Amino acid sequence: MLGKLMKHEFRATGRIGLPLCGIMMALSVVAGMVIRLWSDNLEYGWREQAGSIIIFLYGLSVFAVGIGIFIVLMQHYKRNLLGDEGYLMRTLPVNIHELLLSKLFVALLWYIASILLTMLSGLVVVFISGEVKLSEFGGLMDVIRDGLASTDAYTWLCAFLAYIGGMSLLTLLFYADYAMTQSFSKHKVLYSVIFVVVFIVLLRLVFWFNSALVASGFGAPYFGSNESGVYVSHGAEVGLIELYLSCVLVYFITWAFLKYKPNLE
Repeated sequence: MLGKLMKHEFRATGRIGLPLCGIMMALSVVAGMVIRLWSDNLEYGWREQAGSIIIFLYGLSVFAVGIGIFIVLMQHYKRNLLGDEGYLMRTLPVNIHELLLSKLFVALLWYIASILLTMLSGLVVVFISGEVKLSEFGGLMDVIRDGLASTDAYTWLCAFLAYIGGMSLLTLLFYADYAMTQSFSKHKVLYSVIFVVVFIVLLRLVFWFNSALVASGFGAPYFGSNESGVYVSHGAEVGLIELYLSCVLVYFITWAFLKYKPNLE
């Protein structure tokens, strides 16, 4: 049943997400052509201004894919589980875990897809503009391969898990905030602020705990300096454990409010 829920979630969010990605890819082609014309020092008057607008629109589309898809996912979650559609969803022969996990898994897939498509659109701009010729593609791939090979697989795995965990936590925070504030009939904004403040305090406690570990000589910071982020610890394993434990905590907060204190609009 989880697979069917994910399929439905993809269809619902893809109605806006896919057109956004398609517009970005189309604009990347046009932007590449504009840059190629500019590299030939051609003067087109108003066409040059139109080209500037196209490049601006391409940059705007990249922003829209990253931020717009996230907004679409959050709004669909709120409408689907906490709005009018929530009555229908709760009549399905599924539990809250399946409903919640289907949305989280689809959100993560969208995040990964949006990053890959954004990178692809950048390559399209580079190749069409002539900045990198097809004859130089092999050399470019060698440089990328050497760069990837210079970092061991364990570090790449930790970085990937950190990204997935970080995006999961961000998504779950919005899920929990919506679910908690929706369960109250009054002072929703106040409860939302309280939730955010409490979670920030908890994050700071984790940060201070990690700082104390590093200061005591219990290893070295991971992922940069001691001030580079909240989940900085003496090793990849501890940082990831803290991150995923936070995800589990926020997940069950969301699940509890959806199950025991639903307040559908």
